[in-house]
Amino acid sequence: MEKIYNTTKICSFTNSGDCGMKFDPDEGGPRRSTRADYETAVAATDYGKFHYWLLLACGWANAADAVEILCVSFLLPSAECDLLLISTDEGILSAIVFLGMMIGGYLWGGLGDSLGRRGVLMVSMTVNAIFGMLSSLAMTFPTFLVLRFLSGLGIGGSIPVTWSYYAEFQPKARRGAMLSFLAAFWMVGNFVVAGLAWAIIPLTFSYESANFQFNSWRLFTLLCGIPSLSVAITLIFFPESPRYLLSQGDEEGALQVFRRIFTSNTGRPASQYPFTNLELDDDMLSTASHPGEKLFRRIKKLCHRVATQSKAAFGPTVRRSMILMIIINFAIQFGYYGLWLWFPELFNRLQIYYEDHNVTVSVCEVVDFKPNTTGQDPFEHCQDASPPDNQVFINAFIVAIAPLPANVWTIFHMDKLGRKFFLVFSMIGSGLAAFLIWLVRSSAGNLALSCIFGAVSTMGFNALDCLGAELFPTNVRSTAMSITLAAARLGAILGNIIFGVFVDVACAIPILLVATLLIFGGLLGLLLPNTTKEPLL
Repeated sequence: MEKIYNTTKICSFTNSGDCGMKFDPDEGGPRRSTRADYETAVAATDYGKFHYWLLLACGWANAADAVEILCVSFLLPSAECDLLLISTDEGILSAIVFLGMMIGGYLWGGLGDSLGRRGVLMVSMTVNAIFGMLSSLAMTFPTFLVLRFLSGLGIGGSIPVTWSYYAEFQPKARRGAMLSFLAAFWMVGNFVVAGLAWAIIPLTFSYESANFQFNSWRLFTLLCGIPSLSVAITLIFFPESPRYLLSQGDEEGALQVFRRIFTSNTGRPASQYPFTNLELDDDMLSTASHPGEKLFRRIKKLCHRVATQSKAAFGPTVRRSMILMIIINFAIQFGYYGLWLWFPELFNRLQIYYEDHNVTVSVCEVVDFKPNTTGQDPFEHCQDASPPDNQVFINAFIVAIAPLPANVWTIFHMDKLGRKFFLVFSMIGSGLAAFLIWLVRSSAGNLALSCIFGAVSTMGFNALDCLGAELFPTNVRSTAMSITLAAARLGAILGNIIFGVFVDVACAIPILLVATLLIFGGLLGLLLPNTTKEPLL
């Protein structure tokens, strides 16, 4: 059985009142206290089973977010006729999720810094799952839009809190590689949602009544909410972040978590964990809470902290990094999501075009093609509509698994080549790929460039995820990530809206804008500080 120590200090004969001794009842006398800073305490837990289970839990959370974000792009070709969507509506629908994420990320991120990572993550994942699944029952576009926005509120909270929570359990020697592993689960989410869409959406079943319809794309939407719900349940079995506990003044709570991790990883008794005291970093000292505080004072302190965290995130020591991260996050998500979420729709339009024509054309020459229509009614083609061709989902599935080699490369070389290398290389490379998509004139060429775009973009996201978790101190980490992610969501929103508005009018405008912003963001990445193998602030 684990030893429980009385942590009452036995201090006398010293001017400071702290002789560095504690009482161990099993030994019958005082025991010398051993003190460690946070990074040393993390490393002393060893690395093993606990960390791998945590990777699966947080990784699945990352994958669940990808599923909920990307599912909209897969259901658009099928939902177009049921919800009466034109291209502008499709752009708004893709963007509304990011609007929810932008608002939710800021709110949940502040709560994660103030109330704890794990509980906030569980609630945000539950919100994501519930409203995402309810959207499968929406019969009108406005209702579907509102429910996807509410689902986005949950997604927005889970992303920054997941990364803060996971990073705070990692020793600095492994942090880069393990954060890259965590980032790789986004590809797992791509793989899951593409495979699910391929298996479910082409089905032809349908249940209909006077005011209700349930068909394959609605079943697909319902199933996409299950991963988020499973994450919320799984997190019940994991502890709160010890760094968060320490920042709140709960030293003993943090030590209990470290002892639990130590036992899980080594199989040895918790009493053999080598440290009995933890040092607070400088950034923790000003924000630490104390268990004896009255409830009103704690609430007042909480509100004040939430209100001041945004200001602190722009403090003199991190202001330059914050501004650069805001611009880079905006650029990469404007480019990536402005184009990526339209791939299934573009593949569908290309497939429809090639069924009626035996000529090669560029994407911009085919996007406004509708077969067998008079041009008077944008939904005339819905009268004989059938589920998208299997080739559409095969292409989307190939694009989803294309980032695998890039993820493997970042996992094993993130700490060797550095975050900045991967960020700059990725954004410039994906910008060039986006430009070539505008020029290519074959279905195979479009598919190949889409795969390259997705694979190269993945490296940039992995590098940004590491930088976001490492650039900012503990007391503002979730808030700072939420602010940068808010800028990213704004980029994704504008990217989707601009693409939806111009895709049928001047296709070259959004594609060239994507290419320009990605290359510009990559060049700005050269100005960021190096965080590779540095201790967390």
